Amino acid sequence: MHNYFKNFKGNVGFTLIELLVVIGILGILAAALVATIDPFEQLNKAQDANTKNTVVEYVDANIRYFTTHQAMPWDDTALTGSCQTAPNPSGTGLQIASMEDCTSDLIADHELKASFSTATNILKNIYVTSGVNNAVIVCFLPVSKSQMRDPLTTHTVTGGDVNNPSSACKGFGGGTDCYWCTQ
Repeated sequence: MHNYFKNFKGNVGFTLIELLVVIGILGILAAALVATIDPFEQLNKAQDANTKNTVVEYVDANIRYFTTHQAMPWDDTALTGSCQTAPNPSGTGLQIASMEDCTSDLIADHELKASFSTATNILKNIYVTSGVNNAVIVCFLPVSKSQMRDPLTTHTVTGGDVNNPSSACKGFGGGTDCYWCTQ
């Protein structure tokens, strides 16, 4: 009986080959998981969601401003800043000097938080157009594949419709940059 337990003690544990096989299998599973999740696409989707929220907030701020002043910041004759130098923007980026001044006017009027103007990585991708009947159209160019294929990503930088977006837009295999817009 003593010899039986002596042999049993010597066979406890895994061999090096068994450990390497298990590590190899785990590595293959991890690689498959990373390929399935596509972390870069997830980061791009998060960036698009953040930009979309900023776009909607900017539109809402302009609507609130219009409600209290009966004019958009670029049309408000009571303002004297350079927001007035580019009235009725047409596909103008928010980081252009005149639009930065309009954003500052919205911040001064407490329609936007003061931290809004410091989000430069987001603001550089946002474009503003003044539409018909004081409508404000704000657009951005998506970076994620899923947002590029979104049915609402079918506009030009000024908010106009792209002809035949299902074949023209980059998200659908075309060569045209298509923007997501709201007003």
